[in-house]
Amino acid sequence: MSVPASLHPERPRTAREPLRPEHRASDLPGPLTARKLEPSSGFPGRGPGSPPRRRRNPSRCLRLTLGFSLLVLLCGCLLGEHGAEQVLSHPRATPLPAWDQAFRTADPRWQGADSVSTVPLSPGKNLWLFGDTWVDPQGLPGRKQAVIIRNSVALQEISGGRPGRIRFYWKEGPAGPEELFRAEAGPAWLWPLSGVRVAGALCLFFIRLIPSDNALGFELHGNVLIRIPNPDDPPGQWRQERHEIPFFRHGPNGDRFFGVACLAQPGTLYAYGVREDWSRGPEGRSLLLARAPPAAFDPMDFAAWEFFGADGWSQGLEETTILFEGAATEMSVSFLPGVNRFVAVYTHCGLSPAVLARLAAAPQGPWGPPTTLWECPEASWGRDYFCYAGKAHPELALSGNELVITYAANSYKLDDHLNDPRIYWPRFLRVDFSSAGPHHGPREEEKPG
Repeated sequence: MSVPASLHPERPRTAREPLRPEHRASDLPGPLTARKLEPSSGFPGRGPGSPPRRRRNPSRCLRLTLGFSLLVLLCGCLLGEHGAEQVLSHPRATPLPAWDQAFRTADPRWQGADSVSTVPLSPGKNLWLFGDTWVDPQGLPGRKQAVIIRNSVALQEISGGRPGRIRFYWKEGPAGPEELFRAEAGPAWLWPLSGVRVAGALCLFFIRLIPSDNALGFELHGNVLIRIPNPDDPPGQWRQERHEIPFFRHGPNGDRFFGVACLAQPGTLYAYGVREDWSRGPEGRSLLLARAPPAAFDPMDFAAWEFFGADGWSQGLEETTILFEGAATEMSVSFLPGVNRFVAVYTHCGLSPAVLARLAAAPQGPWGPPTTLWECPEASWGRDYFCYAGKAHPELALSGNELVITYAANSYKLDDHLNDPRIYWPRFLRVDFSSAGPHHGPREEEKPG
């Protein structure tokens, strides 16, 4: 990801243009080790007479995408509990190739994205939120003419648990495709976290990022809540009311922000957050919880937020207790009626083949031990492939004993984005919590030959 063309005197760079060397992930602070992000080669450069302007570099876009994923990895693998007792018993996960295919064929211009979250707008109508998105206005295959924008959305009609019509939305600017949600000013951009409909309005959580000279190439620069009072209108007509979340903290040992997941319950909106302290080692990202009544979102009133601490709920932000360690910045929390528990779904250590779930009797926990729902086979396709961003979409479930889950499959190499059409699409699973045994493995259409 790079600076939006609309915020910088540059036009997007396509994948056919020269690429810059990448940072090694091993340059990151802490005990993280990973292979170098290898730039693609062999693409022709700009020809004579081209404008003397820099263009968006998809290699750098990919580096920042991967950098965010690696940032997630720093959450670590500490899986200690706080006296929790709820344990999942042998959930069974199966792929949903019809859902995979629905997103791959809905619009040839939309060529894949990650950071997949959903917000039910009404019965049978879902809003999808995406992070880094490949878009080719001409709809040519292979992404070689596509550009990366920092976010996009889709509206989908759902009937009987089957994927219905999908319409994708982004903005068109003078230089080509642009993000639907733009940073206010300067060389900054927004990545979506989660969203919820509150008292008729749509409330979406984002993190703001800016370029940096660090190993990742970016750093967090704020936590934003965008309130949309007219979510039933087409996304291009949405009125975006932006609010800076005052609880954001950026520091040398990590960040604190809210909205990694949110949960609407009668009379209360719960917003899950993370607090990072890398001085504690790789397990230095902890899950936090805030809550507010619906009235606090119209007009926006952050003074009404409360935080869960060792002594219960209060306005003491600094006394917020840890729900569990090793939290991910991409996750979900929802209520599972079939087991009468809340379930948190996330990728193990943020970047792993393992999609995990934990149960709790209340939104604040105590949370039970993690259970593996799925081992992503895509991570075994090659040395540069990896998986992340596991989360649930409860509105897609057919019964109270199941969840529909998505995750992302990616590669460290830009060449794989251009030449492997299997990666960088939402990947769907149906998890049955009443089944007798676990299941994981390659999808039928993708078993190795």
